[in-house]
Amino acid sequence: MREIRQGMFMNKNQDLIPERMALSADCRDGESLFYKLKQKFQESLVLMIMDIKQFQTINYLYGYPAGDEILRRIFTILNNNLRLEEVVFRLCEDQFVLLLKQESRYDLIQRLLVIDEEIYQLHYDGHWLRLLLSFGMHEVHPDDHYLFALDCANNARLCEPDYSRYSTSYEFSSPAIREQLHHQAQIETLMHSALEKPEFVVFIQPKVSLKDGRIAGGEALIRWFHDGRQIPLNLFLPILVRNTFIRKIDQFVFEQLCQCFSRWIRQAAPVVPISCNLSRPSFQDTSYLGELLEIYRRYSIPQSLLELELSEEIELGSEISLLDYMKEIQNLGFPCSLDDFGSGYSSLSLLSSLPVSIIKLDRCFFTQPLHEKNRIVLQELLTITRRLGMKTVAEGVETQEYIDFLKANGCDLVQGFYYCTPVTISEFEKLLIQQPFLDRQNETNKNSVALEA
Repeated sequence: MREIRQGMFMNKNQDLIPERMALSADCRDGESLFYKLKQKFQESLVLMIMDIKQFQTINYLYGYPAGDEILRRIFTILNNNLRLEEVVFRLCEDQFVLLLKQESRYDLIQRLLVIDEEIYQLHYDGHWLRLLLSFGMHEVHPDDHYLFALDCANNARLCEPDYSRYSTSYEFSSPAIREQLHHQAQIETLMHSALEKPEFVVFIQPKVSLKDGRIAGGEALIRWFHDGRQIPLNLFLPILVRNTFIRKIDQFVFEQLCQCFSRWIRQAAPVVPISCNLSRPSFQDTSYLGELLEIYRRYSIPQSLLELELSEEIELGSEISLLDYMKEIQNLGFPCSLDDFGSGYSSLSLLSSLPVSIIKLDRCFFTQPLHEKNRIVLQELLTITRRLGMKTVAEGVETQEYIDFLKANGCDLVQGFYYCTPVTISEFEKLLIQQPFLDRQNETNKNSVALEA
């Protein structure tokens, strides 16, 4: 096996040896040296991650054997710039970790400038490579453990400003990064037991018909209550998406809905379709839809009640096609809706190509007062979706002005604080029986008639 593919490890004044750590799996050598140097250097130890920008281009242009040779040369440059007892090892692919003794930040940056210049001047087969680097540095605290220090350095590296994309960047970790990673560690420690207890609770936000004010559907949303207090969504959801635990949450929500529908049908209670979101980790897992189908088959409920919501951005960075995935959902018999339409890069071409029957207009349309340009865009969108035979749901609507406008222009359903915030399943059951928005719709009907006139 090629030595470079296994990785490398170098302590100053030692010989190059194959790295036994393919680091994503095992980094015991690097970890043990980290703790030895932390004890020896005290608060002068810096853990640094160095990434070679766009190195995949080198492999593409010159081939993997050439890429291996270039990585060896870079490794040699790094080793030649080490001081006594400092360490460098290959982390993965085109990333290296350096454990250095820091006299001052100025001294450290001066050393890195020398390394950067030597690597920038590398040639291969007569071609000047012009390699650019990204350095993330973490000044190690006495209580830092190895993986935490790695995360701090890597997060610092990823914080480079946009203007550094085409130059070498040097970023130190900050107290904010430390706090963010401590918070992430807390969430990841709690999340498994939270799902078992469960501290995760399904809420449902009603979708109200603009035709008669009747609750005609809902969207299932996740909430987390820990020690009697609700954890804000923005403090845990991005973490669960990054570590893919959200996939388990998606399944949990789906099964909770199946149980609700089964109970409502047995009790002859009112039933309406309810949608649930499909996250990117679930989308990227090719076995996920099959697992949902297994859950569904445990319950005797119509598939038409369970709607899966996907957004266009879900396929970014994935080899899976949104079109193919929606076709598979359709073949399984579940309704499928396109969420967040109008945000990001959503285009009208999606409406003609994707097999969806429901379009959810993003809340970005409704955050500002209704002005002429927004009015024209919404009118045309509603006309197009209606002519294509699609239902439209306006999400995030909070004002009477938009309710009247959407009613006058043929929008089907509204989901937003104007009618109702997300509520618990038991509260949603009561709303389905009470239908409290019917009277309010009479006033909306009068206003929409005035708008049409």
